[in-house]
Amino acid sequence: MSGRSLLDALLDGRARGGAEGSAEGEFSLPGAEAHYPPDLGIEPVHLDIAARVDIEAQAVQLVVTHTLCWRRDDARRLRLDGVELIGLELRDLEGHELRWRYDGASIEVLWAEPAARGETRRIELRYRVERPASGILFSSPSPQRPMAPRFAATDHETERARHWLATVDLPAVRPTLAFHLRAPAELTVLANGVRSGEERHDDGTKTVHWRLEQPCPSYLTSFVVGELVRLDDGAVDGVELAYFCTPEHDVGHLSRSFGGTADMMRWITAKLGSAFPFPKYYQVALPDIGGAMENISLVSWDDQFLLDETLAGELGRLVDQINIHEMAHSWFGDLVVCRDYAHAWLKESWATYIESCWFEEVHGRDEQLYELWLSAETYLREADTRYQRPLVTRRFHSSFEMYDYHLYPGGAMRLHTLRGVLGDELFWQGVRSYLSEYAGSVVETDDFRRVLERVSGRSLVEFFEQWFYSPGYPALEVEFDYDQSAARGTFTVRQTQVDAKAGIGCFRLELALAWTIDGETQQRRVELDGERHSFGFAMDQDPEMVRVDPDFEVLHKLSFDPGRDKLSTQLAEAPDVVGRILAGRELAKQGRPQAVAKIGERWPLEPFWGVRVAWAQALANSATPAAVAVLRRAVAEEQDHRVLAGLLRACVDLRDPQLSAAVQRRLAAGLPPLATAAAWELLGSQREAAPLAELEAAAGRPGYNGVAPSGALRGLAASRQLRALDLLLAATQPGEGPARTRPSAARALGELARGLDKRPRERAVERLTDLLRDPIASVRLAAVAGLEAAGASEAQGALERFRRQLTQQEAVRVDRVLAKLRRRPQPRLSAAEKELEELRDKLRKLEARLDKLDGKGDRDRESDCDGDGDENGQDSRGP
Repeated sequence: MSGRSLLDALLDGRARGGAEGSAEGEFSLPGAEAHYPPDLGIEPVHLDIAARVDIEAQAVQLVVTHTLCWRRDDARRLRLDGVELIGLELRDLEGHELRWRYDGASIEVLWAEPAARGETRRIELRYRVERPASGILFSSPSPQRPMAPRFAATDHETERARHWLATVDLPAVRPTLAFHLRAPAELTVLANGVRSGEERHDDGTKTVHWRLEQPCPSYLTSFVVGELVRLDDGAVDGVELAYFCTPEHDVGHLSRSFGGTADMMRWITAKLGSAFPFPKYYQVALPDIGGAMENISLVSWDDQFLLDETLAGELGRLVDQINIHEMAHSWFGDLVVCRDYAHAWLKESWATYIESCWFEEVHGRDEQLYELWLSAETYLREADTRYQRPLVTRRFHSSFEMYDYHLYPGGAMRLHTLRGVLGDELFWQGVRSYLSEYAGSVVETDDFRRVLERVSGRSLVEFFEQWFYSPGYPALEVEFDYDQSAARGTFTVRQTQVDAKAGIGCFRLELALAWTIDGETQQRRVELDGERHSFGFAMDQDPEMVRVDPDFEVLHKLSFDPGRDKLSTQLAEAPDVVGRILAGRELAKQGRPQAVAKIGERWPLEPFWGVRVAWAQALANSATPAAVAVLRRAVAEEQDHRVLAGLLRACVDLRDPQLSAAVQRRLAAGLPPLATAAAWELLGSQREAAPLAELEAAAGRPGYNGVAPSGALRGLAASRQLRALDLLLAATQPGEGPARTRPSAARALGELARGLDKRPRERAVERLTDLLRDPIASVRLAAVAGLEAAGASEAQGALERFRRQLTQQEAVRVDRVLAKLRRRPQPRLSAAEKELEELRDKLRKLEARLDKLDGKGDRDRESDCDGDGDENGQDSRGP
């Protein structure tokens, strides 16, 4: 799964993970229990799904047949997951006596007599589902969305198949599949595996049959039914490639987004030494999927990732990255399945790491190092600001909590560190052996470790204990000193992450140290195993440049300032992108005009786009006059579309008239969509100087996939001006603006509300509370985010009622918001504010009394009229 937040991905292309931590220092909320794989005394080995899909009614009529294999002679009991199944009937197809019980969430089946070990039996379940809370996404035109496309599509990770499919909804259970999907004849019908036939019916429907011979866990079981545009892309070694989207997009968008798939498949099969393991590779892009999902042979995407000509230059790299990520899952997660979610890193960390390997071999060393750098930074940001957890852990409320930045980039960087320990040859030999040995099986972390140990002859128990089973990472503070009289340079290295209470100790690791004299670089490897080490080396003269881990082989956070002169040399001459990024960051951190000027001098000469993006962020963090001056010039002159959005996003929190003027000139000359969105947000952040009229016009102007208008909505929120309130309130209304921007409007409304006075803030919070009942799921979830941003403690009751309607997976997200709101200190009112509130309260009570009196008078008058007649003897209701 690519669980990146779509909003964050569109803004900066870096967000990963579908879940967020509960609070600072906490991975999961208190009370989380350990989760273990299920008992499989009776194992489902084949699943036959006959389904009649009614898109408009948001309903599916099902006949589900499980073929069960007995693994133990004494096994009599089977538990299936199934939420809100209507009219459930169950029987043993061979007539074996059984009893069953259904409580609305699970089905308990008990046979009178067990089968012999190895024997199979079949049970049939008949039921229907209507408007399931999750698991199937339905879309069709409605008064709220008259142009909505028509489709039904499954979306399961991690444990959401149970909302329509009666099955063991955990990855350890992996039956083969057969689908018989009945739908209107004009619709396209897709599912896992190979199409095995089609039947037409007299009522204008058809039944399409699909079959998957490879075992498939529930979270990868998938079908799509809908009005779809198709693009065929030939085959790679007999594996058919095809791509699909709704009619809102066309084959040009599909080709632009997925056109590199065939080359990716050729690369990855060669890299892993293994043929593609499934019979086809289809990709389908639909609205509101919210990411991308590696369903076996039928990958689903959110259609926000479909590219037009202008967006391709900005977002093309990310789309390719997600494409190779999902394809990598065909091996890591689909062919070799983690036994339970405690070991989810075996699929997500691996798929993320394959991204950087693809960059390395297809696009070059710079792209690989930049991707590794971004992975490390993303993980460290979560670890430093939220929580640190072991990659392998069983304690969580929802398994989807595991899908954080630890799992994706944090795990990928641990794999890269392991690769550095073993060396390329042994590492990749071990990986290929692991995939071959466990193909079609379930695995745990120690299975992977043992294969690598067998191939390499090395004990890796300690490595896995400290990197996978323990929290934390190495945080290194380094100093360099040159003794001219002794012609000796000394590196002092401290591990500062040690925290006994948190269970974080010293890491044992090898680290490269390097220095450059007269253009020649020497490198030595040292071993760290304690809190402080000093390493001295003979050096003929003070080096021009000194480096720590120059090849970026080890996950760590580095604090190292060797001085402006050495950093300036590194900024210009380091042969690697990480070296130049680090030098720019340290110079910007120094903040002195001479140091910052070095970055400005190098900006137009820097050959790699990603280095300039990283420098922009460092300069914006510095925010000195000299740094802002460099950013102004960069905004005025930068032409690389890959840089522009990141550069403008870095500047969003800088309030500077000259910077604002430069941005307005760039907008007038024309910017691509992501850069346009960032530009509008930057202009909004100028507060009272924000161009509200231009922001309002931009927010209502159509833009491909709503990218640019969403930026204008965020700009309105960033302005913190009261005038923006009515604009954002209108933008959250159905039909008042582009449908795709309503979630952005809801989040922006929450951001604005945080800084509003009491009465306007109430209006915003009330609207966000109302949006919890919106018919569109993405708007409802955006409203939750908006209430969180607003710090709306008064909405706790509404959020608690809302969470009762949700799946466990989604409810945990709301629980985290509620926990945050409960911890939020209530604002203290001044004496004048208290007096004003008391007067307002008295006024409200007086108004209520008057209303009550008026109501009494009305009732009295009605009572008079309801008598036998008026004083003239005539009934007031007429003759």
